[in-house]
Amino acid sequence: MASLERMDFGGRDGWRLRVYLGKKRETIGLCVTDESDAELAKSHIEHLVEMRSRNRPPKPITSRWLESIPAEVYDRLANLLLVETRTIREQPRTILAFMRAYIKSRSDWKKPENYKQAVDHLEKFMKRDVALSGLTKGDVDRWHRWMVFDIKLSPNTAGQNVKRCRQMMRSALDDGLIESNPFVGVKIDLSSDQTKNRFIDGESATAILESCPDQEWRTIFALARFGGLRCPSELLALRWSDIVWDRGRFKVRSSKTARYGKGERVVPLFPELLAELQSLYDLVEPGVSVPLDAFVIQTYRSTETNLRKALNRIADNAGVPQWPKPFMALRASRRTELERSGKYANHVLNDWFGHSGAIAETHYLQTTEDDFGVAIGSVGLLVGPSVRNQEPPREIEKQKNPGNSRVLMADNGSGMSTSTPIRIRT
Repeated sequence: MASLERMDFGGRDGWRLRVYLGKKRETIGLCVTDESDAELAKSHIEHLVEMRSRNRPPKPITSRWLESIPAEVYDRLANLLLVETRTIREQPRTILAFMRAYIKSRSDWKKPENYKQAVDHLEKFMKRDVALSGLTKGDVDRWHRWMVFDIKLSPNTAGQNVKRCRQMMRSALDDGLIESNPFVGVKIDLSSDQTKNRFIDGESATAILESCPDQEWRTIFALARFGGLRCPSELLALRWSDIVWDRGRFKVRSSKTARYGKGERVVPLFPELLAELQSLYDLVEPGVSVPLDAFVIQTYRSTETNLRKALNRIADNAGVPQWPKPFMALRASRRTELERSGKYANHVLNDWFGHSGAIAETHYLQTTEDDFGVAIGSVGLLVGPSVRNQEPPREIEKQKNPGNSRVLMADNGSGMSTSTPIRIRT
């Protein structure tokens, strides 16, 4: 008999299966987060084990299930000799089918929906699937222009779609299924879309914080707005054991930067964040009611889309207009806020936020109303000539001999001459 075991994968729940093959127990990662999907996988794998012991092929329903699972899971089953090893010949030979199969095989991707959207746009443009070798660079260039000018995607979004398809077709090139990648060489614009930037000021942040439904949501907002954490990956991975209270700091695990050898960083317990974490700590009582290494966020361990929608509802209740990229804007607002304070060196902020200065300038830093206020205050508030404390206008006396005069500077009594010229008749 096989048994399921719930595991933690970078802050998210996952499932693996323990199964006996003969007298040896094997462990199979299922690459699923839903318990019902795990139960379904368990039943099919148990059937595969039984069929192997009887030297018979699996039932059609299990064969169809095998076609739907990620390639990573299929390969694990093949290594245990429960299924036959897949070959390159079995891969789809048309553009759309190949890309969709490739997306399913990438269980390591955090946001596969972005790639699915790119393929959906390509399908709308092509209107039909074509052979892998049937797409030309000219076709891709026309698709790119169609996205920008016909369906009005931003140049950045259209460029990202081309880039994602180029990445997927690189796999077909590596497998020898095509001789060249038609997505290579197409000119795209990946510059940041500044129109979606929003700075969530202190007043708005306070209003949203006060509208949060409970202390856990207050902590979610504080971690994003005052701690600058990425949501959901970094925020949901935070554990109580990561917080070093007496040293005023906490450890952040980042799956996004782990691929570059920077999977962890240390962030200060800023006062605004400390207050919310302390309040949640008093309610949860780690080490008493929950384990010391329990996740800080327990109730709202959901998908990014659900958290985004919930934040939008909270903003509505607070009377704050919704803004694009909700959690990205919170992180960017904190970086901008700390940057303009002038208290921290650039390399220090880069370490705390887990990105480079170039990325900060391109995607995070914004010009705020406070910047305009500082600029105006530095030169004085100019609202036109003052009408107070002025002498009434006098009629200018005509001079018969304007050349027979000399200009002196009046003394203001402080030893310094004023800039007002006094014309003395001679």
